[in-house]
Amino acid sequence: MKNIRNISKLSENQATLAFLLSSAYRELFSPSFLIIEHSFADGLFCHSNSWDPISEQDVSALSLKIREYLNNSQAIELTSLPLAEILSFFTKTGFQNKSKNLKKWQVDPVPVIKFGDKLDYRIQPMATDKNALQEFEIRKYNNGLLLRFPTIANPINIPKFKDCPNLFSIIEEFEQWGNILGIESIPNLNDHINKNGIKELVWISEGLHEKKISHIADRLAIGFPKKRVVIIAGPSSSGKTTFAKRLNIQLKVNGFKTHQISMDDYFLSREEIPVDENGFQDFEAFSVLDKKLLSERINLLLGGDRIPVRKFNYDVGGGSDTDKFIEIGENDFVILEGIHGLNPKLTSLIADGQVQRIYVSAITQLIIDSDHRVSTSDNRLLRRMVRDIQFRGYSPEETLERWNSVRIGEEQNIFPFQEKADFLFNSALAYELPVLSSYALPLLKSVSSDFSLFKDVERLKTLLEFFEPLNGEIVPGISILREFIGSSEFNY
Repeated sequence: MKNIRNISKLSENQATLAFLLSSAYRELFSPSFLIIEHSFADGLFCHSNSWDPISEQDVSALSLKIREYLNNSQAIELTSLPLAEILSFFTKTGFQNKSKNLKKWQVDPVPVIKFGDKLDYRIQPMATDKNALQEFEIRKYNNGLLLRFPTIANPINIPKFKDCPNLFSIIEEFEQWGNILGIESIPNLNDHINKNGIKELVWISEGLHEKKISHIADRLAIGFPKKRVVIIAGPSSSGKTTFAKRLNIQLKVNGFKTHQISMDDYFLSREEIPVDENGFQDFEAFSVLDKKLLSERINLLLGGDRIPVRKFNYDVGGGSDTDKFIEIGENDFVILEGIHGLNPKLTSLIADGQVQRIYVSAITQLIIDSDHRVSTSDNRLLRRMVRDIQFRGYSPEETLERWNSVRIGEEQNIFPFQEKADFLFNSALAYELPVLSSYALPLLKSVSSDFSLFKDVERLKTLLEFFEPLNGEIVPGISILREFIGSSEFNY
């Protein structure tokens, strides 16, 4: 379980460094404060509450202040304080969102992190060893800054900065959309649900998805017929399959037919799939894909031949050809869906110049409060947990045990290629976490405290307890969210 322990330790270090950064910003630039917005480029993107540009001089001052914190004799403490005391502290300091979250959480005493007169509630495991926090970097980015630290793929040192401007533009667009709706944080979302209801937010959220998918379909049509292979890639539980089905509808609206092929059906047999150090088969590894057979089939299809439909049987642990066939006509697209779709080792084998690439991921713009973000990884984990128990027979414990191995595979085999996409699609929905809480919270509450990853269970429970829960009945039948909660109008 070495990698799991390493990931937990990295997460604890990152949480404490974020606390120290936020504290340093308030100390240096009050009354302005920092918004810790979202993960990006091996770190966290942050900006001032007023969006005033952060300068290189500001970044240097923040770095020096945190170094000062880490090198003085003041201890970082993890303790608990009475709820009334913490509510009074947040009221005095003007952090109303934190007060609202505490009232939803209803814990007393409240777990907190303290550093001198600096204080915050503690909603996830955090580190206190200052020596373990020395490896960090703050750099100016856009109008804000990046707090960077070691990652799953680089657990010792901070990797060389690699910009992802296309991904950042999608994140920024979704964030601006949230600002327009007035839903930037969980308390904002809860207030909206309680005051305005949820129907309009569902319509707008799903309408945004439909508009984006329609726009991508229009752009794909421009590249036709030269580029008739559409590859859809992205990390686990990003909604690739439903996205592909909805893209199929929009391409048909534009007068095209599509043939959908899943890379999962071209996995090697079970005995050929590698096992990681924790004993789990590594389905995120590029080596599990029979890329030779897959590329040969795609090239035959593009050359005018027909190919058999292939299916992977998870009970048997192997793939085989069926008695059905695919043959493309003059107005047909081939949609190829799978996590390795952006890997140049695969795309270089498919008729060069005939491929258009789409990257799908669930990138939430929602924050818990100014100092705590909602992790995109946690969003996808909750989706997967709800899906796994309904459709794959995996318990919450089994999903959690596999998740860190999944994340390591994503860091190695998926994220490095996301900027190679021609189009990016954000599958997150503004209302989805309140819906997922209705499904996932009972599952998490059923997990025994003896479970080895119970810290993760507690962290996810705390996150979901902040939300005003929503019934899954509000979710439209072709929503991407239906891929995970069930009752989709699509067949999978």
